[in-house]
Amino acid sequence: MLDTRIAIRPARLADLPLLADIERRAAALFPESDLPPALRGAVLPAEALAGAQLDGLLWVAEDEGRVAGFALAEIVDGHLHLAEMDVDPDHARRGLGAALLRRLVVEAAMRGHAALTLTTFAHLPWNAPFYRRHGFQDFAPDADSQLAARLRAEAAAGFRNRVALRRVID
Repeated sequence: MLDTRIAIRPARLADLPLLADIERRAAALFPESDLPPALRGAVLPAEALAGAQLDGLLWVAEDEGRVAGFALAEIVDGHLHLAEMDVDPDHARRGLGAALLRRLVVEAAMRGHAALTLTTFAHLPWNAPFYRRHGFQDFAPDADSQLAARLRAEAAAGFRNRVALRRVID
């Protein structure tokens, strides 16, 4: 059951400056073997956040009225794709990530997408195992797909142990 102190809503322009700090705090949880130090401070460009907000592809999770997480989606290979989801570690284990995922599933259905996809770390409990508990399954994207290219780019950037997951939209 969703905590009544939690709300998921479309991001507002005023929310955008708050997201980089959430992203950095969440990245600090990852082992250096998976996320090299040079990538830890990297955040989504302000232009990407503004574009996603304008396109209706950016949502925030509020916990007791404070922005404590966000999800940014894109269209990849004709599917809604979760490009980034972060929750402030001080607000972890309260259902914010699950609530953001539910919102993305609803959005994918409303937009007529057959699936919601993402890439994530295969072995960390708050990554692939979390998504699998929410109906996502491992899959191998076609070698010439945009998603396969993203996995290759992530590996080239130093990300390790990445996997593609997909949830079919009913």
